[in-house]
Amino acid sequence: MNRLSSFKRFLSFLCAAALSLGVASNAQFNKNAVAEEIYTDNYSTDEADTEGQELSELPPGDGEYDYGEPTQQEDQDEQYDGGESEEPQEEEEASGFDVSMYAEQLREIAEKQQALNKEIDSVEEDIEAESKKQKLLLEKISSINDEIEILNQYMTVLELQIGTNERNLERKQNEIDEAIAEFKRRLRAMYIAGSDSYTDIVLQADDFYDVLMRLELIKRVAKHDDSMIDNLVKIKEEYEKLQKELDEQKSEYDKQNEEYNQKRQVLTDLYSSSMKAQMELKAQNRELEKQNRAYDNERMSFEGTLSDVLKSSGTGGTARDNEILATMVLADEALDRLHAEYRQRLSDGEDIPDDEPDYYFDWPVPSSYNITYGVGARWGSYHNGIDIGGDHGALIRASESGTVIRTNTTCTHDYGKSASCGCGGGYGNFIILDHGNGFITLYGHLSALDVDIGDTVKAGDVIGRMGSTGFSTGDHLHFEIRYNGYVMNPVYYVDIR
Repeated sequence: MNRLSSFKRFLSFLCAAALSLGVASNAQFNKNAVAEEIYTDNYSTDEADTEGQELSELPPGDGEYDYGEPTQQEDQDEQYDGGESEEPQEEEEASGFDVSMYAEQLREIAEKQQALNKEIDSVEEDIEAESKKQKLLLEKISSINDEIEILNQYMTVLELQIGTNERNLERKQNEIDEAIAEFKRRLRAMYIAGSDSYTDIVLQADDFYDVLMRLELIKRVAKHDDSMIDNLVKIKEEYEKLQKELDEQKSEYDKQNEEYNQKRQVLTDLYSSSMKAQMELKAQNRELEKQNRAYDNERMSFEGTLSDVLKSSGTGGTARDNEILATMVLADEALDRLHAEYRQRLSDGEDIPDDEPDYYFDWPVPSSYNITYGVGARWGSYHNGIDIGGDHGALIRASESGTVIRTNTTCTHDYGKSASCGCGGGYGNFIILDHGNGFITLYGHLSALDVDIGDTVKAGDVIGRMGSTGFSTGDHLHFEIRYNGYVMNPVYYVDIR
């Protein structure tokens, strides 16, 4: 009996255990099904929602996903009273997460990103190439500007040489004219004297002493005649040599002028092809215009204080060029007259003092023939003379005889600078010589002066020392020739001797 009761209790325990296991299994099944629904709802496979999603943001597919707080369905399942389990609804069996669609989407995104990266790299290369191109373009522009400046200097030297040789040719032509005139007078004298031969002249002698005298006279006359002829031939050869040199110089000038114009056109094209270069050029021009407006105002104010000596009707451009050309036409007429008068005085045997000008202007810096800039527009302003570079303290000589009428010695800023220091209207320490008949010369940026107002100097006398006072970027002489106060271009009037 006891054994039978014990057996019945054992069977009851087994049934209860089996029933408990069934309930638990059914609850777990429902829990997994609900979790799959929640995952499917929260992580839609719609391509528009997943495009661009990083792999690290995707939910794990190995059962480690954190489901968070229990859902209402889960609460109901957990409260199941242990009765007979209901048949679960038919659902697709959960067999792990299918991440292949994400992988495909990631692959497509990766392909897009790879293509985009290539495009970006290409753009970056293009940007880098464009940057390099712009840099090289600006360097080329700078190089061409340097080349243009050198061509300008070279052409200025050629103009100086051409002007010197033209005046030398003029002098040689005058010598030839005078020699021919003298030879004509000799021929006329021989004609008036008769056509007697040298033999007849000797035979007409009264004695041997008279014969010797007549022979000596004939010898001297013949020698003089031969000398006159030889001198004419020599002058003619010198004239032809000068003419050949002049033709070569003019040909070289035309060649360099053509090169200069081509470089200017190349420069214009380069500026047109580069927006950056245009912007930099405009920025430079604005800065230069700002500086030069101040300088032009300063210079014109200065010229106003010396209106009896220095004159101008403009600040630059074509109007200023035309003003200079008109001044040179008038100056040429005056110089032709003065030169003719001077020659006539010499021909008349007049003794002309050394300190009287002949109006042939000499080179003012014998130690240097380095022309760094000529007359014309420069840096947004207008340059009134030629700049002759050299060593600090180099001797400056009077280009022509004259009288010191103006000086300035107050500038202490003897160093290179990018703007005017305001001294002497930009000239710094300067000297102005009056040569009479409307002609003056100006010597600027001096470090020291060797003359005072009222001094009379001869052509070639030392009057000062080279420096960098006033608006000067470095040691040089600023040299001007003016007629009636107006600017001329010195390269057409100064002789290199």
